[in-house]
Amino acid sequence: MGLVSIQNLTVALPPGADRPKAVDDVSLEVGRNQIVCIVGESGSGKSLTAHAIMGLLPRGVTAAGGQILFDGVDLLKEPPGAMRKRRGRDIAMIFQDPMAALNPVVAIGRQVTEQIRAHRAISEAEALKQAGALLGEMGLKDIESLLKSYPHQLSGGQRQRVMIAMALSLSPQLLIADEPTTALDVTTQAQILKLIKRIQAEREMSVLFITHDFGVVADMADSVAVMRHGRVLESGTVAEVLGNPSHSYTRALIAAVPRGESQLPPPPDVRPLVQVNKLTKRFRRGGMFAPGKVNTAVDNVSLTLSRGETLGIVGESGSGKSTLARCIIRLLDPDAGEVLLDGADIAHMKPGELGPLRRRIQMVFQDPFSSLNPRQTIGDILTIGPRIYGEDPKEARARAADILRLVGLNPETMNRLPHEFSGGQRQRIGLARALMLKPDVLIADEPVSALDVTVQAQVLQLLDDVRQQMNLAMLFITHDMRVAAQVCHRVMVMRHGKIVETGPTRDIFARPSSDYTKALLAAIPGRQVR
Repeated sequence: MGLVSIQNLTVALPPGADRPKAVDDVSLEVGRNQIVCIVGESGSGKSLTAHAIMGLLPRGVTAAGGQILFDGVDLLKEPPGAMRKRRGRDIAMIFQDPMAALNPVVAIGRQVTEQIRAHRAISEAEALKQAGALLGEMGLKDIESLLKSYPHQLSGGQRQRVMIAMALSLSPQLLIADEPTTALDVTTQAQILKLIKRIQAEREMSVLFITHDFGVVADMADSVAVMRHGRVLESGTVAEVLGNPSHSYTRALIAAVPRGESQLPPPPDVRPLVQVNKLTKRFRRGGMFAPGKVNTAVDNVSLTLSRGETLGIVGESGSGKSTLARCIIRLLDPDAGEVLLDGADIAHMKPGELGPLRRRIQMVFQDPFSSLNPRQTIGDILTIGPRIYGEDPKEARARAADILRLVGLNPETMNRLPHEFSGGQRQRIGLARALMLKPDVLIADEPVSALDVTVQAQVLQLLDDVRQQMNLAMLFITHDMRVAAQVCHRVMVMRHGKIVETGPTRDIFARPSSDYTKALLAAIPGRQVR
């Protein structure tokens, strides 16, 4: 018998949910010293399966049947006190969003030592020493300062390493990793995946790794289970499932993994619609009594963009790509340089002069939920822009229905609120809102980074279809070279505010000249997935 044996597990949802069971008759084995991946889209039941193991099901969600045997003991029959002792000591979990899982008002050192002292009778000083050693083992630097820091002062990769250190602080037998790299840059993701795999081998732990990306599965797993709508559709070794998938859904998930191969030919040599010349943006940081520190987020950047062309801006967090986009659309004022739209320099226009041109450049944001007004219906969100520019409300609403059809949504949903849609649907609504103003230029800022791979593939195809139908110039921002390859004619690689290299996508992938670009390409997960 393996370390964990899930037998016919059923998890019931509360009345009024979209289906009666979140997990339906699931059986799964996690062997000792083994990495098992559960792969599936949002709503497949994979995370609730993990939460059932931890005894952390949400209120109203109950384990209605089956067994979860951990070393022969049925966890579903364990009293709450016994489960509290097991959490951290025997079974630990790395959550998807470390910022939400970490206490924002408690220093990192205190958060790591809290769990250690809850299970072991040791002093605060000794626990802090152990915490520092753990953080060092995670590859973190300047440990003394880090222990005194708060979560908001750390990067996403640092916060995830802190979460891993907390999970490993009591040397559990089973580590559950719930989408631990979904929102990270590809290079940081590669580091975290390598770290988890190394620690698993060194400590001979069992790992249950939850993901929606078969690229990650290929890099991490010994065996894999594919879930959909609460059921396991197929399972087996990675070689079996990747090499000869038996279910059409598995084949669809594998096909949706971006290949990192350029599909588009170089764009025709036409007159640029947008020209950015030596653009610079600086931020000054510092308190009232502290000397200000200047950070150059965009450093002397130039680019051109033509109608019908997609230019990808690729780089890690902090590279300056989103700041560059916000300067081009004039959500930020640049400190130097030009942004020419059809020859007019919008970088230095006054607000009154800029108004008529704003509708020509529109933006699709990374997080559509935070960029959509939660109190407005979709119809109001889509029509408010055209109405501001004087369009008749009835005509705007009729055109909103046409745009919704264009992006693959039913016009009858116009009376719904944003929270009634899935993440992929909200991203389509964000695109529809941008298209309502009939723009010439569309800026897409990380529009698919938080989406499942199948939804990601649909949104990428939609963006490219819309570009062709409306002859748009598109600036596509991403940290993932695989994604850039699918929709971009040219790629511009940025690091620390500067352009590292630029050129046709095919050339960048085939013959990268920069070591940084080579590192981005090497960090692509599951490059053997074909």
